Amino acid sequence: MIVVVVAAGLAGVVWMFTGRVAGDAAIGNAQVVGALAGVLAVLVAVVVLWPRGFRRVNAQQTENGHAEVAVEYLANETLRYWRREAKDRRITNPSPASVRWAWGSPDFAVPAAELQPDLPAVSGGLVLGSTGKVLTAGVVTELRQQLYECLDVTRGRIVVLGGPGAGKTSAMLLLLIDILEHRQAGSRVPIPVWLSLGGWNPDSISLEDWAAETLIRDYPALSASVHGGRAIAKELIRTGKVALFLDGLDEMAPAIQGRALQKVDRDAAGLKVVLTSRPREYHAAIRDGRLYGAAVVEVLPVDVDDAAAFLLAEQFGERRMAWQYVTDQLRDHPDSVAARTLRTPLALSLARETYTRADPAELFDTRAYPSPDTLLQHLLARSLILAYPDPAERARATRWLSWMARNMGARRDLLWWDILAWVPSWPTRLVFGLVAALPVCLTGGRGVLLGLVIGFVAAVVSGFELGPRTFVLRWLTYRELRDLLVSGVGPERAVELAAFWANPSATARAGSPLELYQSDLRRSLVLGLGTVLVLGLIGGLMADLAVGLALGFVAGLPSGLGPALQLTVVQMTWWSRGRGVRFLPLLNTAVHRQVLRQAGAAYQFRHACLQDYLATLDQPK
Repeated sequence: MIVVVVAAGLAGVVWMFTGRVAGDAAIGNAQVVGALAGVLAVLVAVVVLWPRGFRRVNAQQTENGHAEVAVEYLANETLRYWRREAKDRRITNPSPASVRWAWGSPDFAVPAAELQPDLPAVSGGLVLGSTGKVLTAGVVTELRQQLYECLDVTRGRIVVLGGPGAGKTSAMLLLLIDILEHRQAGSRVPIPVWLSLGGWNPDSISLEDWAAETLIRDYPALSASVHGGRAIAKELIRTGKVALFLDGLDEMAPAIQGRALQKVDRDAAGLKVVLTSRPREYHAAIRDGRLYGAAVVEVLPVDVDDAAAFLLAEQFGERRMAWQYVTDQLRDHPDSVAARTLRTPLALSLARETYTRADPAELFDTRAYPSPDTLLQHLLARSLILAYPDPAERARATRWLSWMARNMGARRDLLWWDILAWVPSWPTRLVFGLVAALPVCLTGGRGVLLGLVIGFVAAVVSGFELGPRTFVLRWLTYRELRDLLVSGVGPERAVELAAFWANPSATARAGSPLELYQSDLRRSLVLGLGTVLVLGLIGGLMADLAVGLALGFVAGLPSGLGPALQLTVVQMTWWSRGRGVRFLPLLNTAVHRQVLRQAGAAYQFRHACLQDYLATLDQPK
């Protein structure tokens, strides 16, 4: 944008002093040149001086201990966010099903005694650790005491394996919350940060850079000056002040899973790491890569007594009697389809939720549900009925959610800006081309041909924004406004004002997909329209206002055409063709109805099984 402004300004200066009316308007031209010089001076100050100054400030802040402020903010906000998510995902309400873990199979796990070879093994397969014992079995709700705290930093790596619906992600989430709840303010305990591995490509970006970008995206206030600016995220990772909780190795493309393990092993040296995966994918990945020093544990199926306790928890009256019949049948017929299905936290929670009013004895109808797969699909279908009681709303929501699930493929992170890659781009390009061409075409004559050329250029260059960008625009506090006014006027005050607006609030909450969408849309409108107006006025002084606005629109596309605006245009074009959909309201409603969940700025289906089930449904017409 700066290059375009400078080029336009120079062209204007040349025209003013060499054009046909240059001699008659020398004084006016001089005034215009002076105004342009002032504008360019401010732009140069903002672009050149501001980043250098803030880099020095950020470095000083980090050196002066602002990293500790960032750590406390991250700890408090992470705990608040994931407590709420655990409740929304119904992991902690009602009480979670009692799930146990055991040491991994020798096919992909080293013996427990080799984790700390300098300490003697004791009976029962236990190894003495610095804070207790490294156990070979335990309960996932006590992973912190049983395993996490028993491993030193250099060996503090845990891999949690489990099949679909086994509860490995829930186990890691409970571990994260437990660590933060027992952490004392100011302690040196690393802050666990949640990262979904499905969004990382180890071939294009390092683990450190990707983790830092994700932290800034999910916690915008982390880049506030009081926390050290955008550089603080890498600083926290490099100094071991965070622990990486990496969810879903199996969500990555199979071809890169082994290389991802290699990168984690190398880039996360000296960091606590917890990683989840399905056993089959992890077993395949270790052929190409290794996570050395990792304690590999497997989540076990829920035994019948724990399943019965979960189904009967907080039940009373007729409902307790109905579920008592179910639990008795599970004990009496352990090889039945229902007993083999209700062995995971997912199936148990679905059964309890979807049969709150209906008779759960239906679960034992082997004619309707002859296999665990058919019974699980039945439970998933009932969960959609429960989420969308109205048939018309359910049909519409299911149609679009199944379309998204199909386009996601094996990926588990649903990023709203990925929708742009699933639809043809030519309607969006056509809209922007027509808008850019319209001002010039209205001038008539040769303007029509010029407008078509401008529209073609706009259509070609549009649509290149691949990801959203956070845009912070906040009101100045009374103290900030007072300090700004007291300091006087001048070009340097414009730099300070820009700094206030670029500096997010230090107490901002963790970002959500909707907030990121709104932020990117604000950025598109503010920067895009601002560029169009500035370049339009410059073009108007040089030639014609319509031509200047059109040229300003084309030049403003790089700064203003963010994915949020593109998605808005896609929705408008679909509405015009009778396929109306508003993606963000649809996705957020699905979150409230427990069909989707949030993990930072990403949506995820409540479970991979639900995503896979929806992907098999009919495609929208």
